Amino acid sequence: MALVGAVIGGLLFAVIWRLVAPQPSPLVQLARFDAHRDRYARRSGEPNAGSSVGATGTAVPATATRLRVGPVGSGRRLARAGAWVAHRLAERGIEYTSLRQDLALTGGSMDTVLARKVFAAGAGLVLVTGTAITVRVAAGWAWPPAAVAVAAIAVAAGLSFLPDAEARHEASRRRQEFRRALAAYLDLVALEMAGSAAPAEALPNAARVGEGWAMVMLRETLWRASLSGQDQWEALTDLGARIGVGELADLGALVRLVGRDGARIRQTLTARAATMRRAQLADAEGEAGEKDQSMRLAQILIGFGFIVFLTYPAVVNVLAF
Repeated sequence: MALVGAVIGGLLFAVIWRLVAPQPSPLVQLARFDAHRDRYARRSGEPNAGSSVGATGTAVPATATRLRVGPVGSGRRLARAGAWVAHRLAERGIEYTSLRQDLALTGGSMDTVLARKVFAAGAGLVLVTGTAITVRVAAGWAWPPAAVAVAAIAVAAGLSFLPDAEARHEASRRRQEFRRALAAYLDLVALEMAGSAAPAEALPNAARVGEGWAMVMLRETLWRASLSGQDQWEALTDLGARIGVGELADLGALVRLVGRDGARIRQTLTARAATMRRAQLADAEGEAGEKDQSMRLAQILIGFGFIVFLTYPAVVNVLAF
């Protein structure tokens, strides 16, 4: 039984270690990318390993080019397996729209997540089947094959949803941060337009004020729209649909409804920002109420345990007679 427990514990540890891998900080990942590129450049004899020449003839740091290199080793094989699964699912009309929105906001890879889902499901099947075989060989307990099959399918299905839950949790937190930044951004755009700035100037100017990741995302979206000739409101609408933020996805439609009148656009932006702040305040109050209720429940349980602790000796003494 000790051997069976050790095997089961080892399998569980291996599955958890593979699914919940440690996530280093972006600076650590960037340093690893640069170090890998420098080692490759030294082996191949490439001059100026720390930088490359850009289109204007100036030296571009290696960090600006190394970011475009995909995963290596097992990560590349995992991504290829996920790409194959994604292609097969797309052929059958399964797009995982919500998961793609979460990954677009967190910066994850759809191919990697799908590969992790398949790996987790396979690990669940192997774990339950191996446990059943090990218990039968070691202890002589024969489980019904139907029960083993049902348990294996249930565990595989449960483990396959772990990558989705992880991405959804991180994306939910980042969406809240993005909505807070978006409310401030809309106010800044309205202030820029109040200073006689056109929407084409007010949108990028307001995005240059903040330095958070949400403002950087807005700034890069507007920059790409200006390079491609796309309408800026349409670009923001596409961004909201891509990351699953409905307030931003509806913004372009609202602006198109009010037309080109700058005053009406400014009023629309101010009203939308105020609505978003009220919604955030309501969410904060609801979250505070839930935490308050949980604290009250914890206090009730502590009080009940203290009463049991005090009355237990008296009850035991009474029953002993």
